[in-house]
Amino acid sequence: MLGSAAVALTERTAMAAEKSVESFVARWAASKAFTLAVANAMPAESYDFKPQKEMRGYGELMVHIGQANVFYLSRLAKNPPAASLRSAKPDKDSAVKYLSDVFDWCAGVLSGLTQADLDKVYPGPNNAPGMSGWDLVMNVFIHTAHHRGYADVYLREKGITPPTYAV
Repeated sequence: MLGSAAVALTERTAMAAEKSVESFVARWAASKAFTLAVANAMPAESYDFKPQKEMRGYGELMVHIGQANVFYLSRLAKNPPAASLRSAKPDKDSAVKYLSDVFDWCAGVLSGLTQADLDKVYPGPNNAPGMSGWDLVMNVFIHTAHHRGYADVYLREKGITPPTYAV
């Protein structure tokens, strides 16, 4: 009886991990759509706009979102990202294409994750503490949302109503 309970628990754990990965992938698609809507909301001629001199330009902010996504999820990837995913020019066309490509690459990484990948602890950069796969996935979502929020300020400073989030 104990053996069958262990098998049932293992099966439920595997099913929960699959649902988590499916959930991550679905939410990542929504994050891509919303991030691209935010990226496209700013006119091309304002992609160098900075609300304050010490802030990134809008295009630089969009590129930064993509770079961080690659940073976090490349640690979970089975294959390294293409060189084209390292960075992009901060003009609108380049930044929007870059974000789209990065989100697609990240979706591939997320869809290939296993429970073992999520539970594993990965070394932190520059002597920072390690992070589990769960932590890395959560950080990529949080970081993206954080900087999309910054983008709202840029848009409002230009008199543009930011896109509305839709589930």
